[in-house]
Amino acid sequence: MKRFISMLVVVAVLAAFMIPAMAADDSAQVDKELQNAIKFVKSKIDIPKECTKFSYNIYNRNDQIVWSLAWTDEDSQKNVNVQVDQDNFISSYNSYDYMPSDGKKIPKYSKEQAYKIAEQFVNRLNPKLMDEFKLNETNDYGYNGGYSINYIRQVNGIKYRNNYINISVNSYTGKVISYTCNYSKNTKFEDSSKIISLNQAQKAFAEKLGLKLVYNVKFEKDKSETYLAYVPKATNKYIDAVTGEVETATNYMLYENALSSQAQKMAAMDAAGTVSNIALTPDELDAVNSISNLITKDTADKKLRSLSNFNLDSSFKLTNSYLGKVWRNSNSLAWTLTYTKVLDESKKLTREVQITVDAKTGALIEFWTNYTSPTGAVPQKSEEQAKVICDEALKTLIPDIYAKVKFDDSYIKYDSKPENSYSFKYIRIENGLECPDNYISISYDNLSGNISSFYTYWAKDLKFDDPKNVISVEEANKVMFNKIGYEIQYIPDDSDTEETLIMDYKLGVSNTRNAVLGYFTDSSKPCIISAVNGDILDNSGRVYKDNKVADYTDVNGIKAEDKVKVLTQIGIRYIQDELKPADVLLQKDYFILLSRLNDFYYMDKATDNDKMIENMYNQLISQGIITKAEKAPLSVVTREDAAKYFIKFKGLSEVAEIKGIYKSSFKDANKINPNLLGYVCLTTGFKAMNGSNGNFMPKNKMTRLDGLMTIYNFLAAK
Repeated sequence: MKRFISMLVVVAVLAAFMIPAMAADDSAQVDKELQNAIKFVKSKIDIPKECTKFSYNIYNRNDQIVWSLAWTDEDSQKNVNVQVDQDNFISSYNSYDYMPSDGKKIPKYSKEQAYKIAEQFVNRLNPKLMDEFKLNETNDYGYNGGYSINYIRQVNGIKYRNNYINISVNSYTGKVISYTCNYSKNTKFEDSSKIISLNQAQKAFAEKLGLKLVYNVKFEKDKSETYLAYVPKATNKYIDAVTGEVETATNYMLYENALSSQAQKMAAMDAAGTVSNIALTPDELDAVNSISNLITKDTADKKLRSLSNFNLDSSFKLTNSYLGKVWRNSNSLAWTLTYTKVLDESKKLTREVQITVDAKTGALIEFWTNYTSPTGAVPQKSEEQAKVICDEALKTLIPDIYAKVKFDDSYIKYDSKPENSYSFKYIRIENGLECPDNYISISYDNLSGNISSFYTYWAKDLKFDDPKNVISVEEANKVMFNKIGYEIQYIPDDSDTEETLIMDYKLGVSNTRNAVLGYFTDSSKPCIISAVNGDILDNSGRVYKDNKVADYTDVNGIKAEDKVKVLTQIGIRYIQDELKPADVLLQKDYFILLSRLNDFYYMDKATDNDKMIENMYNQLISQGIITKAEKAPLSVVTREDAAKYFIKFKGLSEVAEIKGIYKSSFKDANKINPNLLGYVCLTTGFKAMNGSNGNFMPKNKMTRLDGLMTIYNFLAAK
């Protein structure tokens, strides 16, 4: 491998000069390997003849040479990208063929057909792979023209989620448009013949790991509220499936679904800080300036310069300031001041300090600065020494908040040797329980010997319910075991080596030497359990709803069953579990169908149905699709009403209302509201609605099945 990399460097550097015989030989070898990679890929994958422009890159990952090959047409309207390694293992494939968007259409291929297409594609690339991978079948339906199909590797009949295949199949053309195979070739899997039983694992979890009662925070009407929930005590530990003891996971994320959303939220906090970056408008500034109890910018500046922790002497110039809203406390404002010090004018070297304080109390909210360490600087403090320094700073700067927190020893694990920097986290404690969403984060620069940042994620005026009236931890355990799920899995483990696991998502490969057996919760569901009633909750604190789009419970055997199921496949359905096809169609339900047809994403599963519908109407009115006067959620939709709203959602109201150009051939055209004639003509022109025996029957009430068929007819005619 080193020889290969050296050869590449030689070829690159000497290309512009005289190339000696050895470099020429190496270059010829590269050409030969590239040629072999191209030939192999083209033997497995059809490259469009229009794609005549070719380019490539070479990667070195996990001691493997990986070729990234790309074919593109002259106009960049088509392209194919493939990653293949030196062993002719194709790990990634993507194709693009530009087609003008025509919105949703009726799929020409069912999901069952897509499964077959996907399996055939995998077998064509590598016939042996399907022996190790099993379809991870879900009720998720494809939309926007594609089906997403997932396979998970199984070893000894046990899932190894770290290895997977993801395939996307175009539901209109039946072509595979993307493929990723994450596969560890040389992993040693732990023997599964001596595993403990599921009951033993559950008992071990309850006794040795377990759940803890915490206050989580949710947002209701832009206001923070707490709720009591049970969550895992440790998110990086599991029960060893052989010994029954607690083990720490390395390079693996447990409780994925719950933590991934939490991690995203934390990342957003870190990126944005505690204060919104949106400055106030002049009117807003006038309003807040009239409030006498807000401190001025100059007062905030004077206070910060008086704090010895920041060392803001006269060499630091106040270069920026703004008054903004605190996102956690919507009724609070904060000053953010930025100071700049010129360290070396000739090199344009500066140091910045940014500090945010409460605009009413002057209390510190966050601090950040950058340090330039001298050349050759080495870390000086141990983790314990750095923590003592951070503790003392927090006691001095934010004593009231620091008095209510507990050090989070599970946040980041450091090696015994000094690190270049350390970060510590402190969690809020109320009534003896953790409130994980409220915390302090602080970082120490171990090269310069200074604190480089701290942030307080702290909501004011939170109320904390008495934790006495909650379900027992034993009841919560039952919910976790029986409703969330607890199962045996293989996970990567390289604890016996100093090498770091390399996960290259671009190349679709991972390198881990060992995989061990452990018991874990089902990662497809969040591990957050309501301490009030035992419901599974999502990260927003609402009852968890999966992303599965299921068929109606009463659809089998009805008229147009297949058509209704096709609409469900592409995500066009009512929000109720039952179709009730003969029931009258209400405006709110018809609007849901039209919103989904036109990709108006008002259907937020995190909200209850009533709130979701109210949000939908607010959006429709604000965008001018309907008027306030037309809002009548419980009104029954007639056929001419259905035509009107169908066209309105298409944005063609002005066209429909042109006078004197529309004429209907229906026998009962005289019964159509003259103001709606254009809407009826356009809707029938789109084939969305048809008459019966030459009549349109404009005043007839629509049924729920009629509403669906309006959508189906329109899509089928495209």
